[in-house]
Amino acid sequence: MQTIFLTGNLTSDCETFKGKDEKEFVMFTVAVNDLQDKESGPTYYSCRMRKSGVSEFLKKGKFVAVSGSLKVSQKEKDGKTYTNFDVWVASLDVPFTRHDM
Repeated sequence: MQTIFLTGNLTSDCETFKGKDEKEFVMFTVAVNDLQDKESGPTYYSCRMRKSGVSEFLKKGKFVAVSGSLKVSQKEKDGKTYTNFDVWVASLDVPFTRHDM
C-alpha cells in the first residue's frame, strides 16, 4: 500500500453514496497541477472517504489537502491506456478563507 499526500482543487461538488454494507461514503475528485510541468495539465485523483460532517464544504473549486492510501490501476478503452489514481482518504483538510464566510 502506498500513502499519498496531495493538495488541489475539487473538480465538482462531492457525491454521497451507500456501500454494500449500507454505510455512507463521500466521493470527490481532486485536480493537482504539476508546478514543474504546467503544460501537461492537471492529474486527477478520485477520492473516497466515510461520510462525515465535511460533505457540505466539499464544493467545486474548493482547495483541499488529502492524505490516504493510493491505488493505481490501468484500463484500456478504444485502443488507449488510461491510468486511474484512487485514494482512500485517511485525513482531509478543507482550509477556510475569508471568502467562505
